[in-house]
Amino acid sequence: MTLGRLCLLLLTTHRARPFVLGPRQPTPRPLRAEADGRLSDIKASEAQLRWQLAQVQREKAEVLATRRLKIGIVGFGKFGQFLAKKFADYDHEIAALSHSDRSAEARALGAEACHRLGDATDVLKFFERDLDVVVLAVSIVSFDDTLARLREGLVAHPHTLIVDVLSVKEHARDALLRRLPAETSVLCTHPMFGPESGRHGWQDLAFVYDRVRVTKESSDPCERFLSIFESAGCRMVEMTCRQHDIYAANSQFLTHLVGRMLGSIGDLHPTPIDTRGFESVLQIVHTTCDDSFDLFYGLYRYNAHSKSTLLCLRLCGN
Repeated sequence: MTLGRLCLLLLTTHRARPFVLGPRQPTPRPLRAEADGRLSDIKASEAQLRWQLAQVQREKAEVLATRRLKIGIVGFGKFGQFLAKKFADYDHEIAALSHSDRSAEARALGAEACHRLGDATDVLKFFERDLDVVVLAVSIVSFDDTLARLREGLVAHPHTLIVDVLSVKEHARDALLRRLPAETSVLCTHPMFGPESGRHGWQDLAFVYDRVRVTKESSDPCERFLSIFESAGCRMVEMTCRQHDIYAANSQFLTHLVGRMLGSIGDLHPTPIDTRGFESVLQIVHTTCDDSFDLFYGLYRYNAHSKSTLLCLRLCGN
């Protein structure tokens, strides 16, 4: 058989297999040698940063320890006493000014004195204690009246840092700027917790603040005051008063509104078959109804953005 016939026979009896280009196999990368040191370098940098942070924190603690603040608290009710206890824990000197006689409570918390807000002479004695900071821990609805009662003392001691802790911030800011001497520093704050939610500590609880007007003379007392909350573990949130009130209308006011509404429908109490959702409802009712009605009313009356929240609820109802 000739070579030509043999090739023809092979072509007719065997189907040629098509050549298919398969997926290209990736070329295995060589493992990076541990000796290149990248991870070791990163860990070394991380350790260095931790050391630097610890050094800064030690220096900060040393500076804070050089001076304790003289803090006056106006309004020595439940919330004022709640703050006073923490201030005392950090060894700051405390004086109280209250509508009612809170001398026993003040002594129990280590306060130097408790003055009467209704006595003009006693108000002046309160300011004559050479206070670094005055914290206004009164209700929203009595805020303007309280500022009027403090007017003479504020004018006589214009370089005292004034701090408010109201749940509405634009109203507090405007009232303070309107009534205080131009040289008086103003720090608007809102601890987003209270005696109930903060009874086990302040770790990771939000503390909102706005340095509305802080002079050079008041800068050190201001930073020392903020450091109390930093040291207690609060989550520090710097925010304008306006932005705070926008957020609060759709969070704090809404929570209080729903809690009050649910609390008014009857005797809500735990049952043997409670769901997690119902347990949360009971907690909201308990927390909101335990607060004063003045707080609830103030959240509505003195936060201009709360009306929009109410309007949205009405539209949903329709």
